[in-house]
Amino acid sequence: MKIILSILFLFSVQLILSQNERRIENILKQDRTEIDKVELSTSNSATLIPSTFAQNEVAFKKSIDELRELTIVKVYYVYTKYRKSPSFNQKALDRKRFKQLNASFPEIIESNYVEWEIVEQIGCSSPEMGRTFFHGFVFIHRPIQSEEERLAEIKRLEEYLKNPTDVYLQPNIDILEEQLKPSESTATTPVIIPDQDARYPEGPDAMLEFLKKELRTDEIALKRDDQWVKTHLKIDENGVISDLTFLEECPQRVKYAVIGAIYTMPNWEPAYRDSLPIKSELDLEVRVSYSPNVNGMYLINGDRPTLEQVILEEKPSDLTEFGGSSPQEIFMKQMPIYKGLSIIDKNERTALVMDVTGSMSEHVANLKRWIKGHQDSLNFTSFTFFNDGDDKPTRKKKIGSTGGIYTTFRILSMDGLVTETMRRGSGGERPESDIEALLHTENKDSLCDVILLVGDNYSEVRDLELLTKVRVRVNVLVCSVKGSIRPDYLLIAKNTGGYIIYNGERIELKNLQRGEILSIGSYQYDYNGKTFQVRETKESTTRM
Repeated sequence: MKIILSILFLFSVQLILSQNERRIENILKQDRTEIDKVELSTSNSATLIPSTFAQNEVAFKKSIDELRELTIVKVYYVYTKYRKSPSFNQKALDRKRFKQLNASFPEIIESNYVEWEIVEQIGCSSPEMGRTFFHGFVFIHRPIQSEEERLAEIKRLEEYLKNPTDVYLQPNIDILEEQLKPSESTATTPVIIPDQDARYPEGPDAMLEFLKKELRTDEIALKRDDQWVKTHLKIDENGVISDLTFLEECPQRVKYAVIGAIYTMPNWEPAYRDSLPIKSELDLEVRVSYSPNVNGMYLINGDRPTLEQVILEEKPSDLTEFGGSSPQEIFMKQMPIYKGLSIIDKNERTALVMDVTGSMSEHVANLKRWIKGHQDSLNFTSFTFFNDGDDKPTRKKKIGSTGGIYTTFRILSMDGLVTETMRRGSGGERPESDIEALLHTENKDSLCDVILLVGDNYSEVRDLELLTKVRVRVNVLVCSVKGSIRPDYLLIAKNTGGYIIYNGERIELKNLQRGEILSIGSYQYDYNGKTFQVRETKESTTRM
């Protein structure tokens, strides 16, 4: 029997290593970010694992055990482009370093919750200079906080909860992000985009040239049917023409010509309001003629050639509740809590259960901000917060009786309860007792129709074996989703008849059948009737 178990164990290890080798190859195929030289600073949210310039040795041994205890959100692989020999094979060296990482820390390669980026330093011009550059892996993780720093963060949150009119943003934990992407929007420097209407990407004249070229029908028919064709277009938030309707009757052959031309247009630049892309609609009048001089000439709302929007979405309601629309406010209102709470069923009596361990203070602040703007539509029957055991050591955490769960039925008591719950527990290891918190709420709150679980996607659910005891429907709003959604949360929603809230959308699971595939974002999940398994694809291993 022992021999059989040993064989099965070895087979399992080999399978994981083989899968990880495929993932490594997919990571190495990613586009590489160029920078002159990476500048690294000391940070409690970054751990550096260096390698030697032009060699494959990586200093893993001292830090791997420490890394296993951290919540890693991103890994950078950094090297220099300089090569002394034309025959030098950079990807072969990269592969050797990744294989060393895989041998020492296979969990990080197989994780679906970690983002990867490869950074190529191009400012090196000699071997001597290369030895002054950093080479190796930079692990970005949730901060390693002293007790003093943790309490200071809670104190800052307390001050915000007293008067949530200013924006609450956590410091950026990624020490390389601003260096590598200074022009892109980040949590601390959101991009301001002026209000604008939807427009053809290169302007009206370019659209005219496009229509002249693409409008094609039968020559004889067009000699008879020289006419203006009035159309109405819908353009979505991505600039895609999502619908085309004809405002007046015209021959079918002419319609085919117009449809063929318009739907082959490149994507438009979408309309923007308060730095957010929105849906818009416009009238487009096109001339269909055999004459090469006039074919495709267009009028828009009677003017030529300017583009006048006839219908444009008003400013989204969730951006007007507080009167302002600064980039920071826009960023905050696009966070998962704010978007998710805005789409829950207001007719259902809802008990809110929220994980407040780890780095959840930003999400707590976002919860408060949403509640402040929706006083008239609240239908929460209770608020429950849990910290995974009130600083209880792991060896004393028993399934079903870990503790650290606190409930209030009064909204006025919510602020004090959430910060006190955070203060009593330091977070500890990643796995959390979500099901115990659900059962606690179910026993405490007899008025609720449904429980809304606000979960941390970086945390495993320790007590999933208790899920069969949950009798109330549970909807799950997942925070901190960088890669795939953790299957634990999919199972909680599926087995209780609830749905997942992801990126402001409700994803129903109740009708999902055994053997079917669930698609969410760029990931797919196989459902075998009992569990969910993230489907291995090239896209899912590179877009994390």
